[in-house]
Amino acid sequence: MTQRLPRFIGPILLLVTLFIVALIADFALGKLASVPDPYSREWAKPNSINPYIRIEYPRNYVATTDAEPGLPGVVGPSQLTTNNVGFRGDSLATPKPADEYRVFMVGGSSTECFYLDDDATFPRVAERELSAWRAQGRRIRVYNVGLSGAASDDHLAMVSHRLLHLEPDLIVVSAGINDLRRAIVGFDYLHFDTYGPEHWVPNWKRALMKSQIARRIFYLRTGLSTDPRRIQEDRPMKSQYGRAATLQRSVPESDALPREDVASYERNLRSLVGMLKANGVSLVLVTQPTTWDSADAGADSWHWMRHYEGVTYREAAMDAAMERVNDVTRRVAAADSIPVYDIVREIPRTLDYFYDDCHFNTAGAAWVGSRVAAFLAETMGFEPAAEAPAASPTADSAPVRQ
Repeated sequence: MTQRLPRFIGPILLLVTLFIVALIADFALGKLASVPDPYSREWAKPNSINPYIRIEYPRNYVATTDAEPGLPGVVGPSQLTTNNVGFRGDSLATPKPADEYRVFMVGGSSTECFYLDDDATFPRVAERELSAWRAQGRRIRVYNVGLSGAASDDHLAMVSHRLLHLEPDLIVVSAGINDLRRAIVGFDYLHFDTYGPEHWVPNWKRALMKSQIARRIFYLRTGLSTDPRRIQEDRPMKSQYGRAATLQRSVPESDALPREDVASYERNLRSLVGMLKANGVSLVLVTQPTTWDSADAGADSWHWMRHYEGVTYREAAMDAAMERVNDVTRRVAAADSIPVYDIVREIPRTLDYFYDDCHFNTAGAAWVGSRVAAFLAETMGFEPAAEAPAASPTADSAPVRQ
């Protein structure tokens, strides 16, 4: 007589079989088509990859970004590439050619223009506009050093450890909004707290991310690139602003005021001014515009940057805080006779020029690039080229919403 096995044996055998198959598949993926651990930067100290420059792109990086349907003024996919030193722009020659006037445009994501094609970013538009001008007889070349999430301390690191060695003639810095955002969450400008155990990744995540299958599920859900050469990935390759805006709207607005730390921002700006003066490099500062408290009734539907740690701040409060940060930029510029392009007082704060709280869409980048180029030409005393090419047709193509 055949003895029947208990009912629970079948499910157990199935689970064991699936587990063994998963182990074999995970081992094979690791050997044949491994993808990097998405938390690898956080297993050790955050600066373990580059202790001098916290946020950067690798050299000769290539990626395709895409805009979600309906993102105001942006249509993808777009090409994002970096040159031989990790910046958006043409290849950079070292030593600098005698006929080149070298400009670096430094800033956060508003300068980076992550979801815009290389040729549509405002630094690239500015370079095309400046091709009609010469600086002491030299052609003007512009390199985009915009990096998502970068704030004034990151700009200091980038300028001191890299840009000064690349022989700049002029550095244009657009800063402020990431310093405001960091202040809201209590960022430590002394950089002590980034090494505390509270920033370590939990052990269960460490164990889970040893699995190639788990890593693939992570990348699939977040939309991040699996390219291990990307040093800092702050955004998915396809935008998800609609999702972020929905999250913000799900939390009622608070009457609380956002935290500020304008003193640290001012110290960093003054340090930047002193550093460039000591090295004989010209500096231009640019204020940071937003669509907070805009007259455009539809702008707030794409806002997502007013939500922090479970609190959504009112537009008026955020706008006032941003203006105080911009006042620091103006004050530092005035005290040290630094030219400042006060774009906040010129650009219409509408979805014709922005696609969310602060990022320029294609028309906005064209507008900003053209205006920045005109400001630099006048302020820096550039002279017209002998045979000036026609101005870019995109300079004033963006409509103004009344």
